[in-house]
Amino acid sequence: MLSVLMAVKNEARYIEGALASISFASDFEVVLVDDGSDDGTPDIVEALDLAHVKLIRTTGIGKARAFSTAYEHASGSYFVLFAGDDVIQSDVLARRIAPLKASSIEGPAVTFCKLKSFSEQGRYDGMELPKHPARGLESGGCIAFNRAFGDIAFPIPPTLANEDNWLMLHVRFSGVHIEHVPEVGLLYRIHENNSYKRGVSFAQVNEQMWMRQRALFFFYEQRRGFLTQAQQRQVLMEFALQLLRYLGKPVLLMLLWELSVRARVKVLFNSRASLYWVRERFYKFFSGR
Repeated sequence: MLSVLMAVKNEARYIEGALASISFASDFEVVLVDDGSDDGTPDIVEALDLAHVKLIRTTGIGKARAFSTAYEHASGSYFVLFAGDDVIQSDVLARRIAPLKASSIEGPAVTFCKLKSFSEQGRYDGMELPKHPARGLESGGCIAFNRAFGDIAFPIPPTLANEDNWLMLHVRFSGVHIEHVPEVGLLYRIHENNSYKRGVSFAQVNEQMWMRQRALFFFYEQRRGFLTQAQQRQVLMEFALQLLRYLGKPVLLMLLWELSVRARVKVLFNSRASLYWVRERFYKFFSGR
């Protein structure tokens, strides 16, 4: 069975369309955790009376814990994550799951599809990410995974701002089998109520990024016993990179020679207000590389 895990809050405007986009030829369920909405979102879900949707109401436990709750109540062997304001490309779902069903897969495994953005703001509309033709985007909305992966990655630390960074760290450092499905499997809506705000001040972006990158510290604390010394050093170096970015020390972060030039340059453009302005000015060019 496929389980679609949803963590939603105040998505009354989009939730019906999001749920309508989900279909699957085989058995599937949608485990939808409403995280304390006050705009009637869970009432809309109940009114739709969809047999495959399992609604769980909470009083506001945070996005990370909401996804963990969805996983805890899921019955499937395969999983995808989904937001209440996006659109799933259901015709791609089977191909996203197919590699996970291969008889050669015994341990944790994931796949990544591409996403295409849509927005009323032109600078964010129509981006297909990543730009590499043979790869999917390594993000929460584009991941599909088996239960073996879910059991090592969940629960997500509840104090984290999102699920993406935590899951991607497990993908990188937990001996996970990875396959890419280079098709657009998700239409990602960029609007003013996204949990990660775009087009806001550098100070806001700086705080948002720091809240997300704290996953490196939690991952090191929880998983270091399973990591090699080289992996431990890699995680700590990346944490140092993010700390220097947060503190606005671009010269120092560029001196972390053990990390790739690509990683350092990517962080560089989010380390100072002036560099962030360049990043925003050429948003489509920098995104998905």
